Amino acid sequence: MSAVRSSIFACSPLATRGQAVHLDADPKGENILYTNGKSVYIRNLEKPHIAKEYTQHSCNVTVAKYAPSGYYIASGDERGNVRIWDTVGEEQVLKLESRAIGGRVNDIAWDGESKRIIAVGDGKEKFGHAFLADTGSSCGEIMGHSKVVNTVAIRQTRPFRAVTGGDDNTLVFSHGVPFAFNKTISDHTRFVQEVKFSTNGDMFASVGSDGKIFLYDAKTGDKIKELSAAEHGHTGGIFALSWSADSSRILTSSADQTAKIWDIEASSVVNTFNLADAGSNFLGQQVGNIWKGDNLVSLSLSGDLNYLDPSTSKASRVIQGHQKAITAFTISEDKKTFLSGSYEGRVMSWEENTGKATPLNEASHGNQVMQIVNNGSQFVSAGMDDTVRISNVKNLNEVSVVSISGLPKSVSSSDDQTVVVATENEVQIIQGGKKVDALAVGYSATSIAINPQGTTVAIGAQDAKVYVMSLDGTKLNAVHTLSNNKGAITSLSFHPEGKLLAAGDSAGKIYVYDTTTGETTISHWVFHTARVNSIQWSPTGNYAVSGSLDTNVFVWSLEKTMKKIKIANAHSQSVAGVGFIDETTIATAGADACVKTWKLTHH
Repeated sequence: MSAVRSSIFACSPLATRGQAVHLDADPKGENILYTNGKSVYIRNLEKPHIAKEYTQHSCNVTVAKYAPSGYYIASGDERGNVRIWDTVGEEQVLKLESRAIGGRVNDIAWDGESKRIIAVGDGKEKFGHAFLADTGSSCGEIMGHSKVVNTVAIRQTRPFRAVTGGDDNTLVFSHGVPFAFNKTISDHTRFVQEVKFSTNGDMFASVGSDGKIFLYDAKTGDKIKELSAAEHGHTGGIFALSWSADSSRILTSSADQTAKIWDIEASSVVNTFNLADAGSNFLGQQVGNIWKGDNLVSLSLSGDLNYLDPSTSKASRVIQGHQKAITAFTISEDKKTFLSGSYEGRVMSWEENTGKATPLNEASHGNQVMQIVNNGSQFVSAGMDDTVRISNVKNLNEVSVVSISGLPKSVSSSDDQTVVVATENEVQIIQGGKKVDALAVGYSATSIAINPQGTTVAIGAQDAKVYVMSLDGTKLNAVHTLSNNKGAITSLSFHPEGKLLAAGDSAGKIYVYDTTTGETTISHWVFHTARVNSIQWSPTGNYAVSGSLDTNVFVWSLEKTMKKIKIANAHSQSVAGVGFIDETTIATAGADACVKTWKLTHH
């Protein structure tokens, strides 16, 4: 009668072109910390399929930073709020919430004692705020900038110093505590993207959109040298820097699609990592990085986390995932592979046991993926680029593309590989990888399903009715009209035996019909409060699972129809896809761009 989350296959960090992403890692160097949408993700560096999420922000989170103690995280959002919360245990207890500035928080820094915080960004009255983590009371003023502040750093040892950098091309150096303006540094000629103090506290470095790297004395703020004057430097703007543990080297990430390691004393480039994206001239831009222990990670604009190996000057591995909302989801017949499609058309496969994600470029669409289904030997997807893509399960890069006349609303496939596609006013039939027939319908089709045996097709419509048809070869003939649903039909799913049909609608109601008699067999699966996005039956057909726009997942019993298992807030914003791995395990995907698995305990 319960469900316990067993894993999160996390989304990638959300990156925006021309804007630095401030990544962080815990003091022990075990976990990477980043944000996407309204959530904060804590992800194991060695085993990225192990992850936690924090979902208590009410709007998009922009940055999150660990306290040096490792016990707390401060996260800021686009409305200027900073939340400080506990990282020990599962409760994630809120310690403090403070309205730091009037707009987007771009960066956060803790002092070395885990007592003071500076948050900077795009404020209306001020661009930064220094406050105590326990009480929220002020501990200084962040002054001297005339435009948005992008980055902040605090020296981790006394005497405390703070430095901020912004769109006014300047650094502001402050003494503390309390933090007070000391001087303005105007060496950069373009936006300052990141500043960081060295691990030993002797220096700080700054990088900017002008491709420059400057080193300064941490106590006085006096310039030591320009590191970027060395040969083989970056040819584009630099978005991120990180110091090595011994403060002898720094890692920089740039829009020129490279990351570089620099030797501070020799003022030279030690390693250059070429991280260009083969399919794009800009997705390989590097917009963030961290250096913790042996883990050097640089973030691509595409969201890829590149683990850098200095011994080879190459990425030893790349961790990938979705950046945008997942809109379609299915599970392979052997239950070892998940397929997901996203808002921007990207299709990815996931290994069920490791959570490793692999982009499927051939199977990806040019626009939003509407639905993905499988028939045992094929994955079939429909997208807003007016195509259906059919992938071979044994070789996912072996893809045939079928053009559809009209925008596909929904797609389904039977065990004999017959594919049916619903557009606004037509049902199209695909067999052998080719469109063989089409039937015009006198209603606005919204959803479609074909039973596994390939004999019955159900078409859901905007008028809240389900039109059941028999399929004989390529010809469709009307059999029943089912009309108990209360809103437009948004999801249809046939029972494995092929007779029962679950129909979900825009009102959150699910009705189960017998398609041979046209009778309603179940009418009380009505606990969703918004559009039902996905319904799937378990392999035996004893259970069904549904996901909805209301963010909830329900598991229903065909035998004990009044019993249900509710998973509240399974995905922030919306649940897009659901499926059974076995009778006691389900997988779900949602608008948070994550895939999650859950262990069920049935009644």
